[in-house]
Amino acid sequence: MFKKRVPSENKDKKDSTDVLHKSEPPLPPKPDSRPTTPNTSNGLSTSSSPPSRSSGCGGAGMLMVRVVEARAIPTIQGAKEPPYCVIEFDKNEVVVNAKDTSENTITWKHRAHFDVSRDHELSVSIYQPRTAASTAVKDAGKDTNDILLGYVKLRPTFMDGGLQDEWYHVQIYSVDGKEMSNSGEIHLQIGFKKMGPKHMDIEEFELLKVIGKGSFGKVMQVRKKDTNRIYAMKIIRKSHIVERSEVSHTLAERTVLAQINHPFIVPLKFSFQSPEKLYLVLAFVNGGELFHHLQREGRFSEDRARFYAAELLCALECLHGYNIIYRDLKPENILLDYTGHIALCDFGLCKLDMKQGAKTNTFCGTPEYLAPELLLGQGYTKSVDWWTLGILLYEMLTGLPPFYDENTNEMYRKILIDELRFPDEIGSQAKDLLKALLNRDPNERLGQDGPEAIKTHPFFADINWTKLMARKYQPPFKPNVTSATDTSNFDEEFTSEAPTDSIIEGSHLSETVQQQFAGFTYQAHAEHLAGSIVAGSVMTTGNVKGREVANSYMRPTRIGRGL
Repeated sequence: MFKKRVPSENKDKKDSTDVLHKSEPPLPPKPDSRPTTPNTSNGLSTSSSPPSRSSGCGGAGMLMVRVVEARAIPTIQGAKEPPYCVIEFDKNEVVVNAKDTSENTITWKHRAHFDVSRDHELSVSIYQPRTAASTAVKDAGKDTNDILLGYVKLRPTFMDGGLQDEWYHVQIYSVDGKEMSNSGEIHLQIGFKKMGPKHMDIEEFELLKVIGKGSFGKVMQVRKKDTNRIYAMKIIRKSHIVERSEVSHTLAERTVLAQINHPFIVPLKFSFQSPEKLYLVLAFVNGGELFHHLQREGRFSEDRARFYAAELLCALECLHGYNIIYRDLKPENILLDYTGHIALCDFGLCKLDMKQGAKTNTFCGTPEYLAPELLLGQGYTKSVDWWTLGILLYEMLTGLPPFYDENTNEMYRKILIDELRFPDEIGSQAKDLLKALLNRDPNERLGQDGPEAIKTHPFFADINWTKLMARKYQPPFKPNVTSATDTSNFDEEFTSEAPTDSIIEGSHLSETVQQQFAGFTYQAHAEHLAGSIVAGSVMTTGNVKGREVANSYMRPTRIGRGL
């Protein structure tokens, strides 16, 4: 293993067979999305996966979720600790310990509140603690991660003042991770309160810990006082980005994050500003960088690498659908959430408005991951993201990028001309996929004509893409995270620092300069959650350049400024 790289409101019509409703007319059904309907035979509701793009929920607001109890959930025999549940909405997670258990019932009676900035699914997952499950887990040949017993996913109504009080089917899992029949059920009470426009400032948040620092400011773990939810807040000094001509790409990154609603991309919740600073409030994803886990374990199994690659493929497919090239895929820019799913973050090197076949020429990225056509200055297309996916998959399977060298110039030479070599343990299907993704001719590279060719490769033959997008696969690894505020996966160099928002005496920026930030503030009601989406692209006022603040969870070396 190598050393770490230096781094008009619509009223809903009640249908007798529908339990869940949206506050706006539903989007046309997609192959991977079907309406939510109840099981009328026994009064239990079922749910299905959401579409991958954002859709309006009628305005920002507050979601109340009360997990009451569950019944007929098969637990681990001889368990010393009761199961706990994780309530998750838009990558905000709440861990709830059981208040009581009986032979057939688990009782929580816990209420949580979530900020709603877009239409999103709600999930409740039930786990057996590792200390309680260790013996049974070892007998099943698994590691000692907490065991997923079952889950439910559904779409709240987002109807102001509405209340859902239902029993829902729980998808049950066996100890060895296989899905079983829907025998379990859970009682949920869900309400929504619409919130009107309001001024937001730093006083609405409690600063908890510093979790990252960069040249333009810092990133802090914060608690929103009214809902008690935990977020990551990027704090950016305006003067710093003005001096470096970074205003347009800062606004563009905020626009990208606000518009994209995807299960494997970190969501933006709010953005606001003061005369001196910009504030980006994002979901706090605290399972750690993928790089952290790869460093610790050396390499991943093929199944685990396949799982992460598949979720990343879906995230890149979404970005490409919006005509965005990501350009900086690497383990440092991939986070694991509480349950073990990936979350792509740090959009500082994105290139916008890149239609199919369009080329750009900026020399930027991370050395180990640069595509040959970028090094040769030939111009490049979206295909560079498939090259980086290949490099990442190789690194997950072996522990090193395929052309890695401590000497950067030698590494560039290897990228351009060295033969692609594989350790003996790499399977034949993985080798074939890697050869296709790491084709030095971008016109022949797998994915050049779209991601479907990658999805249908034999390496992914066992992946049900609809199920994957619905996050219905049990992740192969669950990070050791004890609570929503847990920062154990972050560098102590940052977390040991006192969390303060420095005071700047008076703004020295002219009114003309301040006008450049006029479009920065984001609250869902202002953009109706669907945003300015035209023909699959994001409307913006500028191009994305290099990042303005080191992301909360990464410290890589980059080159170029992403024009």
